[in-house]
Amino acid sequence: MKLIVVLSVAIAMTLLACSKDSTSTGPGPALRDNDYLALGWQHFEAQRYDSAVTNFTSAYNLALTQAVRGEALNGRGWSSMYKRDLSRAKGDFSIAAGVTGIPTNVLNDVRVGNAFTLYSMNVFVDAASNAHAALTDNPSYTFSHDAKVTVKRVRLLLLQSYFANGQFAQAAAQLDLLDPARAPHSSEPPILLERIAAALNSL
Repeated sequence: MKLIVVLSVAIAMTLLACSKDSTSTGPGPALRDNDYLALGWQHFEAQRYDSAVTNFTSAYNLALTQAVRGEALNGRGWSSMYKRDLSRAKGDFSIAAGVTGIPTNVLNDVRVGNAFTLYSMNVFVDAASNAHAALTDNPSYTFSHDAKVTVKRVRLLLLQSYFANGQFAQAAAQLDLLDPARAPHSSEPPILLERIAAALNSL
């Protein structure tokens, strides 16, 4: 059981990078919602998560469209998750998922971000639901703002969520997709756990 717990957090923890923020930035008052949105992603990609949160919050507060409002919540959710502020990330992702008019690609980013967040909080059923929805909508999903978040990593998250929830047949089916050369994979927990560990080590 201890090994399962260790594995259940491994994939999410590799994403929770350290922030490089050392100073806060204050964009001028003439900036618009889309300007703050662009700054938020710029700072996010530079691992300056505190200032990214600030800019995404400004984008949300000034948002003139639902699309900007949804993406601002999405960006702030990812930034908060990487800052290990999981409760705030979960809240932002949950609200963003309900925004009417949010673009499909942004909605999938929300689902994946929420899946990693919920997984880190041991909410495996909902983590699996979000990851499955994103991969069903876009089987080749990648997160454009972080090259580490590939379809393989998301599918591994889905696999581990199924395993942690005791859904071993579903976990084995995901492993078949990840490693078709060895399919079909056993759904026996000890064997499956060994293959999950090997898949994690291949990242």
